[in-house]
Amino acid sequence: MKKLIVLDPGHGGEDNGAAWGERYDYVEEDDLNLIISFLLRYELVLKGFDVMLTRAKDIFVPLIDRVIKANKWEADIFISIHADAFHNRTISGISTHVFSRCSEKTLNLSSKIQHSLVNEFQDHLNRGTKRSDFYVLRKTKMPAVLIEAEFLSNLKTRRFLKEPEHQLALAKAIASGVKEYFK
Repeated sequence: MKKLIVLDPGHGGEDNGAAWGERYDYVEEDDLNLIISFLLRYELVLKGFDVMLTRAKDIFVPLIDRVIKANKWEADIFISIHADAFHNRTISGISTHVFSRCSEKTLNLSSKIQHSLVNEFQDHLNRGTKRSDFYVLRKTKMPAVLIEAEFLSNLKTRRFLKEPEHQLALAKAIASGVKEYFK
């Protein structure tokens, strides 16, 4: 039986998440999360996984509904895709979040994905695995991670995130981490 992965493109609809930039470098996080999730779904399907998304267009999906979907679908793992932001616009880096009281399986999943991301993007700061109390991590019944792909508030990393080849490379790196987790 194929493993089922639920991808959660963070935010959506009237909840844009972080929104940064002016004119040509402006980006809203929810759009970026959806693009990376679509690319990630493609990469995971190529690797033989079944994939479901909590949203497949720019609509608002309450956190509780995202969790209900993942739990109802009995996913093997849950991955929420995000981009970070901070008032200090020089902050950068890639991080993976887990629930503060998560299982060893979740820590292993986080480790495999984070390692794959920082191995692919060696010139980016490795912010590591962080223990957090995000609702989607706390309420899902399967190993669950939330990836912060980089910082939209930093001009350099915002431009990195907007480039299609980097979006695809992020998706490929996450997919490689997932594949390594299931070995």
